[in-house]
Parts: sequence; C-alpha cells; structure tokens
Amino acid sequence: MPRIPLTSIEDQTEPVRQWMARRGNLNVFRLLANAPHVFPGWTRMVDELFASPTFSPRMREVVILRVAHLQGSPYELGQHVGIARTAGLTEQQIDAILENGDLDAVNFSRTERTALDITTELCTTHRLRDDTFAAAHAAFGDEALTELLMIISCYYGLALVLNAADLDVDATDRFQL
Repeated sequence: MPRIPLTSIEDQTEPVRQWMARRGNLNVFRLLANAPHVFPGWTRMVDELFASPTFSPRMREVVILRVAHLQGSPYELGQHVGIARTAGLTEQQIDAILENGDLDAVNFSRTERTALDITTELCTTHRLRDDTFAAAHAAFGDEALTELLMIISCYYGLALVLNAADLDVDATDRFQL
C-alpha cells in the first residue's frame, strides 16, 4: 500500500489522461499526478528522453536498470527488465547489471561499459572522479554525456520518490514506449 494515495485517472486533465493512456495507466503516473503543477513537465521530459536519437533503447535500458538496481527500486526494475529484454539485453547481461556481477564477463560494448561505470560511480559516490569523467567525455562528448547524466538523474530521482512512497509494482501493466 503506497504511503501517498494514487490519483484517479478520471480526475486528470484531458492531456494527462491521454498521456497516461499512451504510456500506460501505471501506478507511478497516478502517484506523480499528485503534483499537477510539475507532472506535465515531467511527462514531456520522459517523452524526450525516450524519443532522443542520442542513445539506442538498449543503451538507455542499460543505464536505467543500473540506476534501479543501485537505488534499490523494485518498481523501476519491475517496469524496465522486460523493456531491457525487448531492447536486446541478454539474461546474462541483465543479471550482471542487477547482481553486481562481472560486467566484463558478458558482452557489453565499450560504450555500454563506460555508461555502466559512470552510472555506478555517480549513484554510489554522488560524483565522478576526474579519470572517470575524462573517459566518459572521450566516449560520449559534451552532448551525449550531458544527456546520459540526465537519464541517470531522472531515474535516480524517480527511484527516490518511488521508494519513499513505497509504491507497489503494477500487477500486469507495463510502461509503453
């Protein structure tokens, strides 16, 4: 039982109802809709993160799963493991991300490994060492690195909200791309 009541979809504005119908009528959206002054902006940011051509769906899910794992977010994991499979991650890769397994033992590309390293360091130390930042900058450049950091921050912050609210994972509904 979540600590904050979930809003009714019927009580939302028409644009919010349409967005929820397109992305899934999920508990997370019904929770965040309790903040009607910022929820529409948040939905636009999520749409942009998923529409951006900067990162493939696979790379985006590598990062989201790592954040969800490091933040101990059962809700994010429950929503994104299936998306990660659809994006092309193998069960071994998913397990390595989620179990602090040997990331070198499974076939991640060099840029995926760099993204995993950045995500891990940032989520666990809240900073990036100079050498980590330099490697990230060399791999991604200004634009992609900034966008990568925005993906990390979006899901890191969302995990905090979900964990604080003790939000239950939806029984069957899943995030729609």
